[in-house]
Amino acid sequence: STQSTGSSGINAEYGGQKSGTFQYNTRLSKRDSPSSLSKQASPSSQIIQEINHDYYKSLIFVNDSAWIEINPTKTSFDQDVVHEGLSSSFRYAYNILLPFTFPYYGLPLETITPTTGGFIFVGELIHNQLTETQYIAPLMAEFDPSLGNDSYIYYYLSDNVAIVQWDNVYLHSDYDPNSSDNQAFTFQAQLYKSGDIVFAYKEVPYHPKLIDDTSHYVRVGIAEAYYEVDTSHGVTVTYVHQYHSIDLDFDLVVNYTEITLQAEKTCLSSKSCADCTTQEIDFECSWCPKIQQCSDGISRWRQNWKDANCDASGVTKLETCPNEEESALPSTHASTGFYEIVLCQDSKTAIVCSGEDTLLIDSASFSRTNYYGSLCQRRGEGNDGSQCQYDNDYVLNKLAAKCNHNRACIVEASAEFFETDPCPDTPKTLNVYYKCKSHATAADKALIAFIVILLLCLVGGLALWVVYAYRNPTTPSGLFLIKYGRFWKGSIYKEDTGESGI
Repeated sequence: STQSTGSSGINAEYGGQKSGTFQYNTRLSKRDSPSSLSKQASPSSQIIQEINHDYYKSLIFVNDSAWIEINPTKTSFDQDVVHEGLSSSFRYAYNILLPFTFPYYGLPLETITPTTGGFIFVGELIHNQLTETQYIAPLMAEFDPSLGNDSYIYYYLSDNVAIVQWDNVYLHSDYDPNSSDNQAFTFQAQLYKSGDIVFAYKEVPYHPKLIDDTSHYVRVGIAEAYYEVDTSHGVTVTYVHQYHSIDLDFDLVVNYTEITLQAEKTCLSSKSCADCTTQEIDFECSWCPKIQQCSDGISRWRQNWKDANCDASGVTKLETCPNEEESALPSTHASTGFYEIVLCQDSKTAIVCSGEDTLLIDSASFSRTNYYGSLCQRRGEGNDGSQCQYDNDYVLNKLAAKCNHNRACIVEASAEFFETDPCPDTPKTLNVYYKCKSHATAADKALIAFIVILLLCLVGGLALWVVYAYRNPTTPSGLFLIKYGRFWKGSIYKEDTGESGI
């Protein structure tokens, strides 16, 4: 199939018809590498609606400031943003590898699958009912980019955002090849490294309620599901069950409107038992030691959770957490080699060491300058020039007093913890660098002590035996030492007979 730089075609034609639970066996596997670019959106202004949906909070804006133009005829890029495969197809989906990990419902995604139908499929298994579950849909409908010579699907990738733009696309059922009055849609989805999702609309010629949904769903929103595997009579079938969706009002889809879905913290974002059991979120999280996972039992990985019997064995209290494993540790800083965590204002997390190792805070800073360019900085928020920060030594001493010599420690980026705030109402970011100091366990110490005592006894016993044999040469020990000891043979018991030895 035709493909463009940065993506690989999965050659998958999807069905948009409405149906119930479906079965499939195909697994998505093809991937390629994207280019790395950067571009920032301008800040939006007027919020007209705000709704909390548990996993996400939706914010509706009424201007066009969120639009990031990636049409190459209207802006300049150093990467080819045209997806030739999608732009010349109908009901097709292509897989794209992201340059960053995108948290979707807390689940880390490395790939996305844009489609011709105004949505992005985010599941792991490709099947012919992509419109049913696991989608990000700025405007899901039966779009057909192959109908127009000026219809394209563009994609743009940078270190912190991935954008898919359906540009001047026509609806398959409404298109008349003999008419010059066909109406096209232009809109985009922006996926941010923070997990935030933005839908931006530039050209929506008529209300989405007027779009024919006979042969293809018409939707605006997102959905996620979990997989369930069933094997019977030698046949393995994988089922997909949707566990959450956000269906947005079609009235919001008009020109120059932005819909932002701000990601909330979920259980899956915790990588350690300590963090999992101390989160203060709207989910009842528990830690499953067997699979090293934090969950409320409902996520895409539900099958693993059930297979490991995590509902029964899950840990919910910090004091009952087992020793952490290496997977619980964060990434290390490239230049220092220390473990690094980044914590946003008024949030907290647990820092841990694996096994019996204990914490040692090396350095820390809590400042506004840390905020710029971090995951804490909201999309479109500019640099206000503030240099406000806590004294670094003060921050280090506070954290060291609480965390040093412990296997786990709860760290807070708040004025309450630090007992002061040099600039209230100004968001700051806490950066902490630490290492894990190895300590022998009680059993290790006992074993080492035993070995040392044993060696001392052996050396002492040998020394006493040599002294005894030396002073008593006619005893069996003395004769043995005379026979096999070079020192005795060569000097002490040498007879004056002209021959060596005894």
